[in-house]
Amino acid sequence: MLVVIGDLVADLIVLRGAALERGTDNPAEVRLTRGGSAANVAVAAAAQHPSRFIGRVGDDTLARALVGELEAAGVDAKVQRRGRTGSIVVLVDAVGERTMITDRGAAAELDDIDPAWLAGADWVHAPLYGFASARSAQAVTDAATRAAAQGARVSLDLSSVATMRALGGEGLRRVLAELRPHVVFANEDEARTAAALGVGPFAVYVVKRGAEPVLVTADGRTSEVPVEKVDDVLDSTGAGDAFAAGFIVAALEGADARQSARAGSVLAMSALRRPGAL
Repeated sequence: MLVVIGDLVADLIVLRGAALERGTDNPAEVRLTRGGSAANVAVAAAAQHPSRFIGRVGDDTLARALVGELEAAGVDAKVQRRGRTGSIVVLVDAVGERTMITDRGAAAELDDIDPAWLAGADWVHAPLYGFASARSAQAVTDAATRAAAQGARVSLDLSSVATMRALGGEGLRRVLAELRPHVVFANEDEARTAAALGVGPFAVYVVKRGAEPVLVTADGRTSEVPVEKVDDVLDSTGAGDAFAAGFIVAALEGADARQSARAGSVLAMSALRRPGAL
């Protein structure tokens, strides 16, 4: 069982909305979809491997719809319910790049996780967003270390340059020391920020670079894994989460880090051709 701990929120996707003229109408295509990095990973993995999502949502109509969507996708959803479900406005430019306005709502207040929710976990994945507040960070760390003590592997996605900067080098090193992840995922900007903060190296470090080859560091050696170019990128939302899901599922099936990165890139490509996450 892959257990993913983190956010389930609503994404308001605004296609061609990155360049706005102030004070007047700005025509765009607007879609409301399920979002949250952790939820995206759980859904992307569910078609290939048993998947469970753990997080916190509001006690509201929006939460019931989002949780229902997870369950319809085959995800075993375990949620705490209190407060107001979070939402993110995602402004997508002409080449699919995103600018996000975030309100994590209840997701930022994840509390102690029921140990029974970790039953059967063979891998625990956590995006860095879950470490932005002290309460949530403690809940995620306790759950991941508990599962690791029972033999589960752990992965961390650096997820957000803004969150990395808010934690700072000392805070990020503390997260890594407590979590002791087997795999760390980053995109190019996040990798640069980690280096600037003096954080690393990691046991297995996977750096996604868009259309450029993925950099995979394992056993002290770095190699490139080519990716296929996608010419018709619509929206990059959730592509990194799909990559993580593909990588983890392949690794659980016995693939090495390079093979897992290749599987991740294949799944990520499908996310680039649609609005919102998989």
